[in-house]
Amino acid sequence: MFGKGMLKPSTIERKVRALKSLLRHGVALNPESVISFLNGVNWSSGTKDLVLDAFKDYLRMEGLNIDLPKVRVEEKLPFIPSESELEALITATRGKLTVFLRLLKETALRPIEAWRIKWNDIDFGNCTVTVSPAKYGKARKLKISVETANLLMKLPRRSSYLFSPSGKPERFEAELKHFARNFEQTRKRIAERTANSRFKLISFRTFRHWKATMEYLKFKDIIYVKEFLGHKSIINTTRYIHLANAITRQTSEWICKTAQTVEEAKQLIEQGFEYVCEMEGKKLFRKPKTLA
Repeated sequence: MFGKGMLKPSTIERKVRALKSLLRHGVALNPESVISFLNGVNWSSGTKDLVLDAFKDYLRMEGLNIDLPKVRVEEKLPFIPSESELEALITATRGKLTVFLRLLKETALRPIEAWRIKWNDIDFGNCTVTVSPAKYGKARKLKISVETANLLMKLPRRSSYLFSPSGKPERFEAELKHFARNFEQTRKRIAERTANSRFKLISFRTFRHWKATMEYLKFKDIIYVKEFLGHKSIINTTRYIHLANAITRQTSEWICKTAQTVEEAKQLIEQGFEYVCEMEGKKLFRKPKTLA
C-alpha cells in the first residue's frame, strides 16, 4: 500500500494505523475532511504530523497530487515532574525497567537510543556510554554514575544489546512498545496508591525533557544542551529555555544554601543550585522547591 519495497514494515504499520484512526473517528479520506478534523482535534503536533504524512501517502497511492493546507498546531510544552516524583516512580519498578529508567534520567537518551545500546558501547571503567544516533540525532558520549554503571553490569547478557531480548533491530520498536506498556501499568499503580495523578503524565520521553530542562537551569548554556541531547538543529533545543523560564516564574518557594569555599559552591552547582549573590562573606545559592 505504501511502497513496501522502500519502507520498513514498522513504518508501513504505523501509517496504516494512522489512517485507521481517522476512519474510527468517522473522517472521510478526502482533503477537506481530514484537514478540518486535524484542525479541531486535541492531538499533539507529532501525532498530527504522523497522520498527515500517512494521508499524503494515501493520496499519492490514489494518483492524486494535491497541495494540502497547513494544519494548525498549538505547540504545548512538555510536562516536567519534580525529581522526587521521578525517583518515586523508579523506586516502584523492578529489574530491567529500573535500570532503563535510571539510564534515561541520567543521560536524557531518546527511548529508542537507550534500547539500541550494545554492551560494547559501555565503558565501565570510565563510566561512559557511547550513543548511536536515532533518526535526526547525533552520536555522542555521555557520563553515567558509578551506581548506574553497576546496575547495567548486573543485567543478564542475553544478546549483544543491553535491553533487547532478541537482539534483532527489526524487532526493537515492537519490543520497546511492550516494555512501555509494563511501565504504564506501574505508573498507574503508583498514581492510584499516592492519589497523585501527575504520575500518569510521565512517559519514557519525560525523563529526557526533565534532564534537558535541569541541564539548562544548571548551566544556562543552550549550545551545551543541544550537544548533550544530540540535536542537529538548535530550534528543537530552545523549548528547554521556555520550560526552564516557566518553572522559575511559577516558583514561589526556594531551597536556599550558602557556600563559604569554592568546593562547597562547586557541589551546590552540581546539585542544580544557581548563584544569587554574596552577603556577609557567604555566597548564596537557590533551587526551586518544585525541582527537589
